[in-house]
Amino acid sequence: MKFLATILSGALLTAGAAGAQEFNCTFPKQGVNSWIRGQIIVKFDPATQTASVFDSLINQEFGAPIAAKVSTNNDKRLTVRWRLRNVQTRLGFAPSIDYTLSYLKQTGQANANAIAPLVDEPTRSPFSPGQYSAGGSCAPR
Repeated sequence: MKFLATILSGALLTAGAAGAQEFNCTFPKQGVNSWIRGQIIVKFDPATQTASVFDSLINQEFGAPIAAKVSTNNDKRLTVRWRLRNVQTRLGFAPSIDYTLSYLKQTGQANANAIAPLVDEPTRSPFSPGQYSAGGSCAPR
């Protein structure tokens, strides 16, 4: 009986995950140490309207994907948002970075934006507002 319960619970987990969509988003003009990374993985579950994101910066800070808020999901676009705090990289230090990634479903195009108004970046111009953006594309994984 215990064996059957284990099989059934595994089947339910698999069935719940089967509806999830995973996208590999690439931003080719981004450097290895950019605030917006060259590759971002988005996992979205339409049934629960939840998402997670993962990139090399998230890996550095957490070692695993983190939750993202789904702000838009319709026939045209999926937009997710997340925040990182107290991020230290070769570029400098950011106490808070707010990210937005929008994926246009019909064309596969994607835009990523990062806002870090208090970023301490030695090479940054004092007139720079701490806003970063990148264009790229997303493809189902």
